[in-house]
Amino acid sequence: MSHQEQSRVLEFKKWTQNSLKTLYQLYYKVTSNIKLPRDIAKREFAFQPFDIDSYIRHLSFYSFNDLREYLVLNPPRHAYYSIALYELPEAKSMEEKGWLGSEILVDIDVDHLEECRIVKVDNVGELVGDECLLEGFKQALRIKKMLERDFDMNTTVYFSGSRGFHIIGYNESYLTLGRDEREEIAKYISGLELNISYLIPISRDRSKISIATPLPEDPGWRGLIGEILRSRGASSSIDYSTISKMEDIISKLKIPIDMQVTRDPSRLARLIGSLNGKSSLMVVEVEEDQFTPSIALSPFNGELTVKAKASLDDIKILGLKISFKKGETLNLEAPIALLLASKGIVDVLSGVVKIS
Repeated sequence: MSHQEQSRVLEFKKWTQNSLKTLYQLYYKVTSNIKLPRDIAKREFAFQPFDIDSYIRHLSFYSFNDLREYLVLNPPRHAYYSIALYELPEAKSMEEKGWLGSEILVDIDVDHLEECRIVKVDNVGELVGDECLLEGFKQALRIKKMLERDFDMNTTVYFSGSRGFHIIGYNESYLTLGRDEREEIAKYISGLELNISYLIPISRDRSKISIATPLPEDPGWRGLIGEILRSRGASSSIDYSTISKMEDIISKLKIPIDMQVTRDPSRLARLIGSLNGKSSLMVVEVEEDQFTPSIALSPFNGELTVKAKASLDDIKILGLKISFKKGETLNLEAPIALLLASKGIVDVLSGVVKIS
């Protein structure tokens, strides 16, 4: 093993309270995964340290080197930056900061999706299986398409590192939108208050009308419905008997996003490439519309010895099926062990971790 490889390896003969912080510190020292937001000097940064529950806010950086130096000296459990641009991001009050505008942020938590089943582990912790993450990703791509097609935004989609996806939309024309306008965008995306009559005018004389079928090429929600109808082999025209089916389609297409996140122009977004302290997984940008739950979402390799604090039946996490009994001591791949430890399901005892 070369000296460079050795510098990326940590051996924990006994896992202590500071071991995870040490692991994060080395990650930030060697990683090339951090992706800076545009106009970094105009962003506020915020971090949650390991030793306190509150956040350190009102920080600003002018370069990647400045940011890395801070992350290494003060490795955070969570790292964020503002979707807002400010004249003076380090100022303590919003008035002093001098708001210049904000991107659009949409947040999906998979535990809010009807198709997702959260696994409660003996009242110790909760887990989200791979199938939930894949469903959330599908919804994120739908939102991405809506922002790009219907609002002409450039978008970035990223996995939050735990149980959700964030979509950031950018169009200079939207930067200075207020809370009310952002709320309307959130309502549009989520389908809140959407009624079938908004999409298909309904005549009082139902016996004399043939309704044009929504097509995938149509703008807005008609296009979304058209995609579903085409996949089901719908004809070029439909009648009123099909209305109830379309109402069912609309119901299934509605996405339970966090409305307050999109509404608020002062929200913080997770720094891409940073570590999520709720899972020890990376915040990862989704590229080429491809996402696969796997241990590649973690920068940590190696094996850790853990002791189970609860029993866990078969569940697929990061592409691997996991099960064990309470009190069992076992060796797990580092990404799985650290994730389970962050949920309070296992205690890490010892092991070797290599940072890739």
